[in-house]
Amino acid sequence: MSNKMEKTLVYIASGWQLLDGLITIFIYGPYIRQKGANNAELSFVEKEGVDSLLGSIYSVASIYGILLILLGLITIYLTKTYLKKGIVPKKVPIWFLICGIFSYFTMDIISLILYMGAGIIVLAKNRSIKVINN
Repeated sequence: MSNKMEKTLVYIASGWQLLDGLITIFIYGPYIRQKGANNAELSFVEKEGVDSLLGSIYSVASIYGILLILLGLITIYLTKTYLKKGIVPKKVPIWFLICGIFSYFTMDIISLILYMGAGIIVLAKNRSIKVINN
């Protein structure tokens, strides 16, 4: 059986994660930093506190963006390496489902739908191939 549909879903999800990570690092992170710099009515101590807080938030956003990029790259690697005709190792659809669960907890609905769909389709196809072969 061909895995074209699952590959397409996974490549779209991985591309979205890469794009989302880049947007988080290069657009959302600097936006957070810049927003804190525009507090003219604060005293020096308050301004230092706000800058420290926003610096921490910027670091968390950057780490999250890097994590998204890494997940996207790992998923592309696993898809290219293991998602071939025939039975796919159980680790790959389980990875897709783990990425879907991660997307659920981070409220990334697009990745959630794509990864869960691909994982369920691959598991169902593996099951049907095993039934046919037995």
